[in-house]
Amino acid sequence: MTDIDLSTGTSNTHTHDSQEDQLNTKANDELRAVKVILLGDQSVGKTSIRSQYIHHYFSNNYKATIGADFLSYKVKTKSNDFVGLQIWDTAGQERYNAVSRAFYRGCDIAILIYDITNSESFHNLDKWLNNFLKYCGSSQPKVMIIGNKSDCSSLRQISFRQAVEFAGHLSEGLVDDSKLDLIEVCARNYLDVEKIFNRCAEIGLVKVKEQGQLVRLDFDTVVDVSRPANGDKRWSRCC
Repeated sequence: MTDIDLSTGTSNTHTHDSQEDQLNTKANDELRAVKVILLGDQSVGKTSIRSQYIHHYFSNNYKATIGADFLSYKVKTKSNDFVGLQIWDTAGQERYNAVSRAFYRGCDIAILIYDITNSESFHNLDKWLNNFLKYCGSSQPKVMIIGNKSDCSSLRQISFRQAVEFAGHLSEGLVDDSKLDLIEVCARNYLDVEKIFNRCAEIGLVKVKEQGQLVRLDFDTVVDVSRPANGDKRWSRCC
């Protein structure tokens, strides 16, 4: 798996140990490719969510993303199809917006992330969505809305109803199913985060079957979403 920091031109290779249930597929076969981008204000948890999904890792130490980078992951869906998710993490700071927009082009799914304890991050979703739609250049892009830090309900500033109302005002077709595409999660909890990208794979599969997007990936890591995952639901601090 390759993590490329396009702001610096550097890349890092991450190796995963084999698992008993890893699927014996042709590692370098062409896959249906889905470009997913994580958008939202700084410190809402974009990097933590992706890190939890791919590495099963969460850190309390905040480190701002500079520019944008991506990780690719091969996913087996419940229908036994394979999808290559290219998951882009972007900077939430205003000064990097111009850089980040360069990576919007060709994105199939935008995951809009806000912090349920920070009302400003929620109200800024309109800005993130409008920029995405302006620069993505994709035909019929899809949108998911994620409220992070669900374990901090005592500090909540945004109700779930407010998020539902926001989703309801979006243009028809952007959100496929508000019951599936509007989720509150805790980035510390793998099972929470897994739901996001399982859904991305399902949404993307429909789209790429219609459009025939195929790419060749250079790694053989497989996530089988048709099998239950073991997740640790314990946490002690807001994430």
